[in-house]
Amino acid sequence: MPPDPATVDSVSTAAERAPRPLSDLTTDERDRLARAHQRLREAVAAYEALGGTPTGPEPRDTHALSDAQAEIQAAEGDLWRLREELLGWARPASATRAELVADWFSDEDRVYDDLPAST
Repeated sequence: MPPDPATVDSVSTAAERAPRPLSDLTTDERDRLARAHQRLREAVAAYEALGGTPTGPEPRDTHALSDAQAEIQAAEGDLWRLREELLGWARPASATRAELVADWFSDEDRVYDDLPAST
């Protein structure tokens, strides 16, 4: 038997409510969103500094690189949760997750770096 709607708190998801315009955010909410964006930018910069780019130097410390990648994932997840909470924005199913980006390039892919240009 379904719960009685009169006794259940109203809970909705981002997909069930209209998006909220950025202009409706309070100063505190804007600050929270800005901090979440900054955390993600800093996480990406730290990852790239360790060589976490497809064209960058070979990473020397794979454990630090893994930790930096985990921080990107956490920061990205927090940003999307905050976007949903404050703005009603649901993460599109087609959005590529940050943890997948590093998997696009592997050591085995290096063989393609030195191939002659096709004419």
